[in-house]
Amino acid sequence: MSTFRFRKKTEYGMMMLARMAREEKGKVVSVKLMQECGLPRSFLVKIARDLIRANLVMAKEGRGGGYSLVREPSEITLKQVIEAIEGQVATVPCLIHKTGKCPMEDKCSHKATMAEVTEKIGRVLEEYHLSDIC
Repeated sequence: MSTFRFRKKTEYGMMMLARMAREEKGKVVSVKLMQECGLPRSFLVKIARDLIRANLVMAKEGRGGGYSLVREPSEITLKQVIEAIEGQVATVPCLIHKTGKCPMEDKCSHKATMAEVTEKIGRVLEEYHLSDIC
């Protein structure tokens, strides 16, 4: 059986963000606290970089440092989270804007359908927010 699923990095990212969302706005959550939730430190740092680049999280360095959300959990969509970590949501590689033209495009019978599926998945992911998974 095959499943449609996100990479472990995305699962950890959602757990990380959910942990931050449970705190008061602006309160910093340390890496140590996130590790206590079962999140590996090596992944946390990599994921945090992606989330900072996407302007979803900010970092505070030094003593008492850690990470906090830039916006309210109700303002962050799951699509924003997934795209920050995994890149553009697409059901097939040729629908990702950076990849360019597919060498099989002339013979492809399913691109239009996959584009529609991708668009619908994107809409669903925009309907759910970080606050929904907390």
